[in-house]
Amino acid sequence: MDTNAASPPSRAHSPVMVALSRVSSLAANPPLDIHRHDHPPRPPSMPGRGESKRMLTELEYTTHHPDTPSATSTMAPDGCTEVKEMDGDIVHIPDGGLRAWLVVLGACHILFSTFGFVNAWGVFQDYYQASLFPERTTSDIGWIGSLQYMLIYLPALPMGRLVDRGLFLYPFWTAAILYPLSIILTAEVKEYWQATLCHGVLYGFTAGILFCPAIAVTSQWFHHKRALALGVVACASSLGGTIFPIITTNCLKHLGFPWTMRICGFICLYCTLFASVTLRNCLPPKKAAGGMFNLKAFKNPAYSFFALGSFLIMGGLYTPLSFMDVLGKEMGLGSYASYLVSIANAFSTLGRIGPAIFADRFGSMNLLIPGLLGSVATTFAWPFAHNKGGITAIAATNGIFQGSFVSLLAPACAHLGNVEDIGRRFGMVNSLMSFGAFLAAPASGALLSKTDFHAVSYYAGALIILGMSCFIAARQYHLRKLWGKM
Repeated sequence: MDTNAASPPSRAHSPVMVALSRVSSLAANPPLDIHRHDHPPRPPSMPGRGESKRMLTELEYTTHHPDTPSATSTMAPDGCTEVKEMDGDIVHIPDGGLRAWLVVLGACHILFSTFGFVNAWGVFQDYYQASLFPERTTSDIGWIGSLQYMLIYLPALPMGRLVDRGLFLYPFWTAAILYPLSIILTAEVKEYWQATLCHGVLYGFTAGILFCPAIAVTSQWFHHKRALALGVVACASSLGGTIFPIITTNCLKHLGFPWTMRICGFICLYCTLFASVTLRNCLPPKKAAGGMFNLKAFKNPAYSFFALGSFLIMGGLYTPLSFMDVLGKEMGLGSYASYLVSIANAFSTLGRIGPAIFADRFGSMNLLIPGLLGSVATTFAWPFAHNKGGITAIAATNGIFQGSFVSLLAPACAHLGNVEDIGRRFGMVNSLMSFGAFLAAPASGALLSKTDFHAVSYYAGALIILGMSCFIAARQYHLRKLWGKM
């Protein structure tokens, strides 16, 4: 027998048994799968309500794999809403509770005293032109109002960034004193340039420092109820826009201009001090890339169209509100014309809270676009009113549609990125809107001085149509389909 002849393979080394042994080895020691998105365990949830005195601002924040899909949310064991962001991070948002609604109340005080008082500009436009500076043209007086509207939006860029970094309180507290002081100082003006500096520059800039944090901080405390919370906050500005014109009209008649401004200033001082106590960040500070002005955000076509549309809309949206009482007095309505601004702002409450209730279900942008279509219709129809009933109806209807824009703009913007970056993102949009607001009143006033109210309405309505078209494009780029919630 040839001992060197090849013997048949043993059972232990047969190809079948080798394969089976490899399968067993793989089952016992699985290889690392680089495609699996294994996340680290979530840290312990926050203490319950009955445990030690904790603040809701001490929220959980854990980092997940950067490739994790976005836009998911679940209910965490602590009762907060667990939101998975675009960059894979997990944030826990209260979405309600006493502390969150105290933030809403503080933001309401800010919107009441800032935008509420700004919305009373139509009364001051008429008073300045008729009594204080009769030698000035409508366009000249309009520059004061334009500075207000511009500067109330312009500081949103740095303030939004400070909100994201958790550093907004010191400038906020400073503006809480300087803002009512600007109104009180306006009581002493004798010259046009003095009114421009006090009622235009100082007033608008300090109001802007207060306005943006109120919106951005409120957005941090809510997720599913965000549109509702921001709708409640927006209602405060319409409430202020209803009350302040009535206060100023009656005080100007019985107390004179100086005491009118002092009374308004002390009302605003109470509001800003209350907000200084209640407004606080919800999310922990996060150093997002891109600096104060993040140009990379505009690489998202949806955000770019949204920002451009907001700029165009601001050029025409407030034109009827600015000149409605002027048209009313030309129609012979007398003192009743001064109440048209209050009527528009009172009915804007319906436009602010109504869509906000349904926006969390149907989508903010889906309701914002039809509201803009209604604004276009009322802006075109405004000069065609020839009696008290007609202009009152248009003022009320215009207020409703204008209110929906104010209420839904912030939650629509919030959908276009992470919640930690909402301050900067909303701030950039508001800064662009400030330039549209700055040009609105002087352009409309100059057009009015050479033509009539019909030409002004066509100009303002055309700008809103262009802005609405940009919003439609933004929605399509974001959803990539005709139907969907945004």
